[in-house]
Amino acid sequence: MTSTHTFAIGDVHGRADLLRSLLDGISDRAGRIGCAYRIVFLGDIIDRGPDSREAMNLVSSTLKEIPGSRLVLGNHDSFVLRILDEQDPGQKQALVLHWIAKMGGGATLASYGFDFSNADLDRILDVVDVDHVAILRGAEKYVELDRHVLVHAGLEPGVPLFRQDPYKLMWIREPFLSFTGSFGKTVVHGHTPTLSMMVERFHRRIGIDTGAFERSVLSAIQILPNGSEKILQSVAPARGLVKVIDGGILDLGSGRTASLGHAKNA
Repeated sequence: MTSTHTFAIGDVHGRADLLRSLLDGISDRAGRIGCAYRIVFLGDIIDRGPDSREAMNLVSSTLKEIPGSRLVLGNHDSFVLRILDEQDPGQKQALVLHWIAKMGGGATLASYGFDFSNADLDRILDVVDVDHVAILRGAEKYVELDRHVLVHAGLEPGVPLFRQDPYKLMWIREPFLSFTGSFGKTVVHGHTPTLSMMVERFHRRIGIDTGAFERSVLSAIQILPNGSEKILQSVAPARGLVKVIDGGILDLGSGRTASLGHAKNA
């Protein structure tokens, strides 16, 4: 059993302000209790929010500076790679337009300084930092701990971890969200925002996407070496004001998390 504490961070969606404060808060907490720690980002670092580029810079520096830290690929992150790797010009253009119109990709491009007045769809992602693309290509499908599995969207029930479909790991909602059986370990995931703006526990899973973009709450779950859990959140109650608070886990037992209207395009 490792003695390292793991802090898993939910969907950032371009809210670099919240992420910066949360990383500082994690560092402060680890310093106070004198523990070694690592960060696991659960994906969707980019899109929708105002500063995807700086959010990726923060991920990059964390991966370099804090040993054992990892990025789990989210569906928004993966969409950039899908566009870059698409060879058919017509399909590439369709993907770009979908990303901008339905997924918040326009905000990401703006953060990288893309000139929309002189848009060349064939070269639209040339503005993205090369090292950021490399980070996305090197991202994990999931991270497994002694008692937890850290993943972006969830797991397909009844399928062993090593056989899980990478696409579903990034996109699944049902039947994962309503599943009441066992996955063998507690699944910690983002992708589906919680309705309470709190981290929520349901049977064998814990949802930590608390709506960074929509509701200005970014959450991290601290998983201690003994498997116990604590919560830290950065919140922005007013424009330009970000503070870090100790959070809790709302135990909803057999309840079910509803999506927030953007599920099909999330």
